[in-house]
Amino acid sequence: MNYPVALPNFGFSRAGAGALIGAMLLAALLAWWARPTVLLSEQRNGIDLETLVPTRFGDWTALPHTGQQIVNPQQQAVLDKLYTQTVGRTYTDGKGNAVMLSIAYGSKQNDSFALHYPEACYPAQGFQVGRVWKDTLHTGQGGVAVTRLITRMGQRVEPVTYWATVGDFVVQRGLDTKLQQIRYGVRGLVPDGLIFRVSTVSAQVDAGFALQNTFVGQLMDELAPEHRYFMAGL
Repeated sequence: MNYPVALPNFGFSRAGAGALIGAMLLAALLAWWARPTVLLSEQRNGIDLETLVPTRFGDWTALPHTGQQIVNPQQQAVLDKLYTQTVGRTYTDGKGNAVMLSIAYGSKQNDSFALHYPEACYPAQGFQVGRVWKDTLHTGQGGVAVTRLITRMGQRVEPVTYWATVGDFVVQRGLDTKLQQIRYGVRGLVPDGLIFRVSTVSAQVDAGFALQNTFVGQLMDELAPEHRYFMAGL
């Protein structure tokens, strides 16, 4: 004999429960349908950081084989997973000044593959991070919203300036980054992104930041317009 099965009553009528289930199914279907599937990186005309970033510009010349001088707080296997391309160079102006440049580019930016920011990376390498603040780095091509931080490990003091991009936009950490991902996602696109970082080794932090400003300004002047837009939104 078959007996009727009593359904638990959660305060919904049968019609209300059916409508709720239907709405949940519709939301799930829309979420699946709206999943971004096209990589923005595939719509670019090829990105090769090694050739895009000149080894000589303005007053600056890249030194050979100096990548080991640049803070790299993650294992190479992790970097290879997170980023499609990385460039690390040390440049000198021939006057005893040196600026370290590090660029990490990822062809997709979503919840599984996200940029790693210096505030977290430097402590992983044993550095202490002091003051952190937002700033605008002014160049002859326009201003870039950047983050400045002062790091220290023993006697080594390293002022750091960086910015991040999602797609064609410079972003700050957190909500700003997520909003840009959503902005591309509703268009069916998975954005790319990069971290652009410069630093100097100097206890004279104001002079270090001024040197970084000069370096970035001359680099932006040297880049082709489309590369400048890709790298800094300028």
